[in-house]
Amino acid sequence: MSRLFAVLMAGGSGTRFWPASRARRPKQLLPLGGGDPLLVRTSRRLAGLIPPDRQMVVTGARHIDAVRALLPEVPPEQIVGEPQGRDTAACVGLSAVLAERIDPDAIVVAMPSDHVIEPEERFRGHLAAAATALTEHPESILVFGIEPDRPATGFGYLRCGEKLPDVDGCPLHRLEAFVEKPDATRAQLMLDQGGHLWNAGLFAFRPATLIDAYRTHLPHMLPGLQRIAAAWGRDEFEPILAHEFPKLEKTSIDFGVMEKIEGALLMPLSLQWDDVGAWSALPRLREADEDGNVTDGDVVALEATGNILAAPTGGVVAVRGIDDLVVVHTADATLVCRRDDAEGVKQITEALKARGLERFL
Repeated sequence: MSRLFAVLMAGGSGTRFWPASRARRPKQLLPLGGGDPLLVRTSRRLAGLIPPDRQMVVTGARHIDAVRALLPEVPPEQIVGEPQGRDTAACVGLSAVLAERIDPDAIVVAMPSDHVIEPEERFRGHLAAAATALTEHPESILVFGIEPDRPATGFGYLRCGEKLPDVDGCPLHRLEAFVEKPDATRAQLMLDQGGHLWNAGLFAFRPATLIDAYRTHLPHMLPGLQRIAAAWGRDEFEPILAHEFPKLEKTSIDFGVMEKIEGALLMPLSLQWDDVGAWSALPRLREADEDGNVTDGDVVALEATGNILAAPTGGVVAVRGIDDLVVVHTADATLVCRRDDAEGVKQITEALKARGLERFL
C-alpha cells in the first residue's frame, strides 16, 4: 500500500474568533479550547500513522516563522507560505504538485488545521482505511463526511450514494452529490432522512489523480502551479511563488473541482468533530461552570448565566447581571455580542476594515 502524506491547510484568518484571532496570529495558531494550538493538535493527531517528515503545511507567508516554531519536526521546506490567500483550490493544488515531487506514489490526505477531532485513534483508522480504498480505486478521490448530530445550517452536506463494501471495517459509499448550506427546515429534513453527512473539507487523493482533475476542470490554474513546483528546492522558489500564486483563480476546491468530478468516494466519519468556527464553539470544547458560563483566562462572573467569557491574552473579564452574551477582552480590543449571534463577529471585522481600523484586525 502507498504511504500516506498529509497536507495541513493553515491559511485561514479566523475572523469569527476576533479579537483573539488576528491577521498576524490567526485561530489555527491559538490554543482555543485549552492545551496546544489547534495546528499543533492537528499535526500530533497523525502520530504513528503519518510522521512529521511526511507532513506539509500551507499557511500564509507572514506565518511561516511561527508555524516552523510550532512544528519544528516538519521539514522547514515543507512549510510553504502563500503570498496571498486564493482560497482552497489554489492551496490544495499547490500541495498536490509539491507532494508529487516528494513522493508521486503517495496517497495525500488534505485537512484543515483548525478542527478538533476525537477519538484520535479512530480517526487514524479511517485515514488508513482511506489509503486502502484508494489503492483499490486509484483513479478516485475520496471525501470524508461527518455523521451529523444536529440540523446544522453552517455546513455544506454530502449525499451518500451507492453503498460499497466496507474497507478495514469502515463504511464506504459513492458520493452522490454536494449539498449547499441548507436553511433550518432543510437541515432537519436531511437529518431525519439520513444519508447526508457534513462536509468537513477533508479528503484524500493520489497527486496524479487530482492533477488530472485540475487539468480537466481548472486547466488555466495548472500551468502556474507547475511553474511553482518546478522551482521548489531552488533559490528562485520564493520569487516564483510570489509572482505566480497571486495570479491563480480564487475559488474553492469544492466549487472548482470536487463538485464536477465523477466517481468520487465518500467515507463517513462517526466521531466527535468540531470545526471551531466561532466563539459559540467554546462550550463544545470546555465545560461550563454551575451557572452555565464557559470561561477562558481570568474571569469573574456575578449573577451571570449562560455566557462565554474570555481573556485569552491576559487581563481580566469581570461581569455582573448579564446572560447569554459573548465577552472577549484582549490588550487592545473588546468584543461584546449576543451568544446566539457569534457568527456575526465577521461583520464586525468587516466594519473595522471599512472604517480604516485595520490595525485592530
